[in-house]
Amino acid sequence: MSKNAPPILERRYYAEGDVIVREGELGECAYLIQSGAVEVFAENEDHNVPLAVLEVGQIFGETALISDAPRTASVRASKDCNLIIITRLDLEEKLKKSDGTIRAIVRMLMQRLSKSNNSMVQIKNDISDLKSAATIIYENVSARLPPDRRQEFKQRVLPRLEEFLQEVYLFESGEENTSNEKDNSGI
Repeated sequence: MSKNAPPILERRYYAEGDVIVREGELGECAYLIQSGAVEVFAENEDHNVPLAVLEVGQIFGETALISDAPRTASVRASKDCNLIIITRLDLEEKLKKSDGTIRAIVRMLMQRLSKSNNSMVQIKNDISDLKSAATIIYENVSARLPPDRRQEFKQRVLPRLEEFLQEVYLFESGEENTSNEKDNSGI
């Protein structure tokens, strides 16, 4: 083998259902999907929060290549997979050969990705989060409308939005909306 030949990277097989990485673990490698597919999820209290489904050619676990922080998500094989292992050392060797600007950009992108993942994990996925998100969206859309259209928007959209949120609440709590009344508490 010549000095310039790329190293042969380790490969691993995981069967459907196998957990490949766990949220909170420390890691020093990323995984390139050679075949199969995986599901990325965060473990949030009593349920999993789906983050992504990744397939052939995609990479996961990349944050561990430049950070000592614990993994921000768990990954499970959703199909049998063959994965190529990319170690921190592999990446460092490649980055050493690259321009300083490229190294800085890669590190900045990884930090942003980690921050974004952490934000998604914090979402509690309950009715109060949904109501807060809906309120913010409603107010942002309303603020962007010309003043003469805001009242029409409020009259047409707000009652439907309140009805939707009330139905979600009733469904989640197991109650029936027998009176067909709307929650008029406002958003």
